[in-house]
Amino acid sequence: MRVFLTIFILLVSLSANATHWLTYYVYYETEYIQGPWSRFDILETSEYKYLDVLKYEDLFGSDATDLTNKMLSRLWEKNNTVYDWDYDLILQGDSVIIVPKEEIKEFETVKNEIVATFTSNGYKTVIFRFTDQEKAFTINDLSLPYFDLTTRQKENEKAITTTTSTDITENTQPNENHGNENILLIVGLIVSCIINIGFIVFLIMKKKK
Repeated sequence: MRVFLTIFILLVSLSANATHWLTYYVYYETEYIQGPWSRFDILETSEYKYLDVLKYEDLFGSDATDLTNKMLSRLWEKNNTVYDWDYDLILQGDSVIIVPKEEIKEFETVKNEIVATFTSNGYKTVIFRFTDQEKAFTINDLSLPYFDLTTRQKENEKAITTTTSTDITENTQPNENHGNENILLIVGLIVSCIINIGFIVFLIMKKKK
């Protein structure tokens, strides 16, 4: 019975992790078909391709690599043939180091999408570390036009604010179950603490007998 209670408490305690909801953006390459464009010359040189952006919101734990791996998985969902390669991921300050384990066939597309995605979510540099060389890229190294994310300025500055003109069609609304899931996490943590305290009291009473 004591062994069973110990194992049960350990399992409950391990499942009580710090989690939080986070909004992030993922860029992907697409083709511009119609409509006005203020940087027409760049579109011509890019064969009318540009980087579009989608907004996502997911639940993450305390591990910093959760977000970066999730963003890469989102890119894989958009185009799994381009991202059909294994990698190791290293976070170093404001840089992300990607170590591909095999050849990246459409490297220019991958580079543009990953660099735009990671730099729009707080990182400054993306480094691809190959077996024979290392390449570092920033937002200035993108070879395609992209929709730039803007933030609303303070009203007292009387600044005209703009937002990206793309339609964000996937996952734009916050999950309605956020509150319920947060409550469940808190309840789980409280239950875990109560069980631990009860187990300690049980052991103390057992020793006194």
